[in-house]
Amino acid sequence: MSASTTLPDEIGLLASESIRDMVSRATDNAPIATYAEGESPLSWQSISDGGWDQIGIIEDGEGASLRDLVEIARAWGESCIPLPLLPTIMAKRHSAAARAVDGPVTIAIPSATRTDGTCFVPYGQLGDIVVATGLDAGTDCVVPVTDGLADDFDILMHGVQAHMRTDMSMSAARELGVVFAAEASGAAKKLLNDGIVFAKEREQFGKPIGSFQAVKHHLANALINAELAETAVIWSSLQEHEVFRGALFAIDRSIAVGELVLQVHGGLGFTWEMGLHFYLRRMLGARELVSGLSSEFGGV
Repeated sequence: MSASTTLPDEIGLLASESIRDMVSRATDNAPIATYAEGESPLSWQSISDGGWDQIGIIEDGEGASLRDLVEIARAWGESCIPLPLLPTIMAKRHSAAARAVDGPVTIAIPSATRTDGTCFVPYGQLGDIVVATGLDAGTDCVVPVTDGLADDFDILMHGVQAHMRTDMSMSAARELGVVFAAEASGAAKKLLNDGIVFAKEREQFGKPIGSFQAVKHHLANALINAELAETAVIWSSLQEHEVFRGALFAIDRSIAVGELVLQVHGGLGFTWEMGLHFYLRRMLGARELVSGLSSEFGGV
């Protein structure tokens, strides 16, 4: 990517659109609540066959830039498919041992809030996943997930709190922070679109609720926050010394979108059938992950 532009390269644009198309066909555009607690509508084999788990690998100086990965993560975040695509992309980008694994790979990330020495392992509950022990740092190998406490707050991430940790370089940690924030901003974009559709279709007093000034204001503020989140995550992908500040700001703006869209739905988002809370949980989970990375690497 040229230093004079904030746009992604062709690889980011084409990959993000292809991922959106793949997810759309797999889900048939069904709402997230239809697959959040069941089997993933998309198989890992489909991801592997398409080479999407290797999209981040750099060979001979060529490959996806971090700005490209932002586009990919945003596209993936719009659906929150319960598969470890993003951790696998990042593990295989920074670990030769991970690249040698045919299946999914995850990482163990320190927590900013837990004091028991455990780290969070995204998708650690999945039976066929392994953990990369080092991303451009430490020992480069993969190991099984150790026994730990299942964390079901973000139901779609199938996380585990375990006594294991992935060593990582500053560069790898910064990239992880950006990618997690980008995924959250993609979820915010999806929630905003859902809120707009709902406001057009839901009627009260014989009128669409989108015609009421208070609802318009909520959606306008949600749009502003969604654009701030996107801008901040792009900025953080290009400013390596401001990564965590930009990433955390982007996540906070994404959370603000989620909260506003819940209000547009009249609080219905808190019922299981609406499914909006799955996106909000992903955003809150992203904030915890990036806060953990920031606490370890943000002051370096």
